[in-house]
Amino acid sequence: MILPRTRLWLLMSILLAAWGLPHALAQDSPFGCTKYVNVETGSGRNATLERPANDLGNIVSRLEPGDVVCIAEGIYTGRGDSGSDNIEIPVVILGGFNQDFTVRSPWRDHLTIFTGLHNSDNFVTTYRLSIDTSKFATPLMEVRGEPTEHTVMVDGLIIDNGPRNYYRDETESAIVRMGTPSDTPTPESGGLVISTGINSTVVVQNVIVVNTAPTQGAFTFFPGRAADVTIRNNVAVNNTGAGFHLGKSFSGDTSEEFPNYAFENNISVFNEKHDPFGTFGGSGIILESETNVTITNSIFALNDNYGVDNAKRAADVVMTDNLIFGNATADYLEFDLKIDLEDIEDEADYMYDAFDNSGELHTFGVSEGWAARYSAREIIDRNAAEADVEVVDAWYNDLRSILGLNLIGTDLDVDSEVWLPRMSLEDVFAVALLYSDQYGVHIP
Repeated sequence: MILPRTRLWLLMSILLAAWGLPHALAQDSPFGCTKYVNVETGSGRNATLERPANDLGNIVSRLEPGDVVCIAEGIYTGRGDSGSDNIEIPVVILGGFNQDFTVRSPWRDHLTIFTGLHNSDNFVTTYRLSIDTSKFATPLMEVRGEPTEHTVMVDGLIIDNGPRNYYRDETESAIVRMGTPSDTPTPESGGLVISTGINSTVVVQNVIVVNTAPTQGAFTFFPGRAADVTIRNNVAVNNTGAGFHLGKSFSGDTSEEFPNYAFENNISVFNEKHDPFGTFGGSGIILESETNVTITNSIFALNDNYGVDNAKRAADVVMTDNLIFGNATADYLEFDLKIDLEDIEDEADYMYDAFDNSGELHTFGVSEGWAARYSAREIIDRNAAEADVEVVDAWYNDLRSILGLNLIGTDLDVDSEVWLPRMSLEDVFAVALLYSDQYGVHIP
């Protein structure tokens, strides 16, 4: 069951959101900014209001624990166009500012877009933004009596891997995962990953991740012991793997040690399998064991496999007032049991409570062009395909049989002309507008 202190954190987090950021971090800026980044006017690495930095990646080495980094509207491609930023201390990242940092409107007027440049000289394929505080707050520090409590927040970013991906041709209808001597591969990583040490508080809100091709999550979380994690008002759309991956960075013995997740008002749709012939990926959200998770007012729809993947059996899951429909394999997976939405409350052993979830169909206002490309994908049933293959009579199949491997056949087409077709930001916001008083996100 979700612990009482988590409910207290939920109340606290609502108040903190109203302030805009953790109150203890507030400085002279009305938004608490201690560092400033502006791709249009930035010069040097002072990161002051008068002389902002040009890119977050340029000041990573100068960040200090507790910094509040405010980022103006614009397109950011990382230090040296690497397309990746990696931070190893607790910070707050706030996007969506106007040019003089007096107004925030992260999804309407002042878009802060994190991306990269495929084939740039410094291109790397790691997560677009990674924050890892596991070395900042360790159990040894706790034993020594050193402070380990820390906060990580990311708010108001749009992470779009479209410009980072390697596409088959100029139509950008299908990604190519493997690189060539002249083309770097499509990054097999998501948009945002956060790992923390012990005694952490994590808040991720008003973030969009689109066009990423990971094996895990477009959003991925590995919090430390007894972490409080709030994930609210985010959108994961058109990614492989899972929209959200809720994990942990340790193994605990009691539920008091498990991370506590409050997952509310998020959208996770159009998430694809890793590849057309694959069997993994394509879920709205993946839960790991030894986590406590409450999921409310969120949308999991039109994913290639599952709406909610709890194959690893999170400890106690609460799901209320969510919209779950159109997922190809099942609405909910628990270990290897596929469960329809209406049966979750009765049949899910690891569900502490589930009620008022809806399977009502909704439409998305995406463009006709993208919808046509996406629906043209050929999703291959691997078991059925392999059953129809005529096995080759050859020595290597004799060897594979002895070793217990699948035999190789002929005439098996495992390709699709369309896979992870690039989605425009206009279509992303058409998805985000699927909001009612009960489900989905608010436009910040």
